[in-house]
Amino acid sequence: MKKTFISNLILLMSVNLLIKPFWILGIDRSVQNAVGYEEYGTYIVLLYFSMLFITLLDLGINTYTSSNIAQNPDKLRQEFAALTTFKLASSFLYIAITISLGMLNGFDSYRIKLLWILGLNQILSYFYTYFRSIVGGLQLFKTDAILSVVDRCLMIILCSLMLWFGVAEMTITHFIMAQTIAYTAAVFISFMVIKSHLHALQWSFNKVLLLKVIKQMLPYALLSLTMTFYTRMDVILLEKLLPDGYYQSGIYASAYRLLEAANMMAALVSMLLLPIFSRMLSNKENISPLLQFSTGIMILPAFAFSIACFIYRQPIIELLNNHSTTYAGSIFGYVILSFIPLSTMYVYGTLLTANGNLRTLNILAVTALFINLLLNFILIRNMKAEGAAITALCTQTFIGLSNFYFGKKIVRINFDRDFVKKFFSSLGLIAILAVGTNYFITSWYLGILLIGSGSLLIMIIFKIIDLKQGLLLVRSRFSEKSS
Repeated sequence: MKKTFISNLILLMSVNLLIKPFWILGIDRSVQNAVGYEEYGTYIVLLYFSMLFITLLDLGINTYTSSNIAQNPDKLRQEFAALTTFKLASSFLYIAITISLGMLNGFDSYRIKLLWILGLNQILSYFYTYFRSIVGGLQLFKTDAILSVVDRCLMIILCSLMLWFGVAEMTITHFIMAQTIAYTAAVFISFMVIKSHLHALQWSFNKVLLLKVIKQMLPYALLSLTMTFYTRMDVILLEKLLPDGYYQSGIYASAYRLLEAANMMAALVSMLLLPIFSRMLSNKENISPLLQFSTGIMILPAFAFSIACFIYRQPIIELLNNHSTTYAGSIFGYVILSFIPLSTMYVYGTLLTANGNLRTLNILAVTALFINLLLNFILIRNMKAEGAAITALCTQTFIGLSNFYFGKKIVRINFDRDFVKKFFSSLGLIAILAVGTNYFITSWYLGILLIGSGSLLIMIIFKIIDLKQGLLLVRSRFSEKSS
């Protein structure tokens, strides 16, 4: 199973490294520079507002589907019609609540119009991830790797035509509409992929089955709702608590850009791990080797990346945005450090989800929400967007550490002593390398290159990344194809 994970991880990361960083750092960055902080801040506030009740679009269905189909593939035909019908109904409820709350919040007609389109985009996006969760549950990892970039590829094409070829003026409205077109095409393509696995499907309303599935999904839904609030409320609070809220939201969003790019890659690994963990735990297989491997390749690169970005935060934020200041660099520094606990959560939170420990995850998420709201109300008024960034770091640190503790305790994972020594030795050497580079190297381009290449070398030396195993994997794949 570790071999399967490695081979599909290589494909998934290769495909996404070509596309998603360019979307975040090329297209999204260019859009903000074209429209300005305040207009982009308006977009971010509305985007995050549209995300507050996206749990209604999912209710844990995607996680439930990916995990349960991996364990019981025959459930797909039994449950697909009921789940899809339920998603359609919940989509109408979601859009009604979102627009109604937008009006109550005092958004003007222009912002309500944008909120309508963003709400539609959220519906399309969740149908897209729903169909992809089925593909992952069916263990069609290569197909899922290709599907994971379909929406972004289409968006890049449409936005490039506006930004650099002058087909239309780049406005926030046109930017959002390009997303609508791309998501619609991605939903259609992903559905066509799973259509062949839905033989003899009957679109009947099975009330008993639907109620059974909803009961099983409720813990997933609560977790999704709580996580949405503690990760999205900061932007809403910036807009509500500050007179220059839209401007502060724009700066805050620009600081998140690089984290979003890195986060996309980590989330893809999590999506790959969930069905594999679920199947291994269901079959009572030894999960320690895969968990150790995923811990090493997730946390150590995240640590190296975050430390390098923190050290060179000012030149990086100036590169990302035309109008950046020292204030924006400070916000970016706090934000990017959040990637270290986030990478931990993507491994151990996924493990707890696969093991069915939703009650534990929900308790931790509610606690994180309380911490997040308390700190945001205190810090935003005094420190503005910088306060929101500090709050995000504190919240994610709590989640990352608690997920690790309970994941190891509940699933009863015993790490090899040799792995623990290698992991912490690598961590220490990467930290020393980063501090030394900052002290001796003046060029930030060269400094980041040295930290990145040095960290990779350290991981290879300590066999966190095993080149010999990788070569054997490649050879076995070629042998399979030739035979």
